Amino acid sequence: MGKRERDYGAALIAAPVVCLTYYLCCTTDTPGIESLFDKKQILLWGVIIFPLVEELAFRGVIQEFIAAKTKRLHLLGSLSAANILTSLLFAALHLVYHQAFWIILVFIPSLVFGYFKEQYQGILPSIILHAFYNLNFILFVGSLR
Repeated sequence: MGKRERDYGAALIAAPVVCLTYYLCCTTDTPGIESLFDKKQILLWGVIIFPLVEELAFRGVIQEFIAAKTKRLHLLGSLSAANILTSLLFAALHLVYHQAFWIILVFIPSLVFGYFKEQYQGILPSIILHAFYNLNFILFVGSLR
């Protein structure tokens, strides 16, 4: 198993930590995106549709566009300018339905999704990670409410 695969495994393991951090740091009485769906639809939308659409748009289109314009410039070690800018936009757009603290909890995983999109030169790894993070959030944080 290579470094890339070990890093990907670590990113998967980090999902419950992100969810627990959200639960411990944020109030849980503020309605979020889940208020738009009944409980039967949350898994479909949260684990399949949102990760697929968001990763296609953000990693597949926006990150690629920025990468082409910035000539794949890396600003922070392994993090490209395209990944950082895409992640900032991705996190900011999540503020529509979430508290301000949520931006940190979306920004950091978004950097991870973008990193693996670049490492694997495709968006499937980022879609899987995004779906797994959302599943953990739904199962752990959603059940703690």
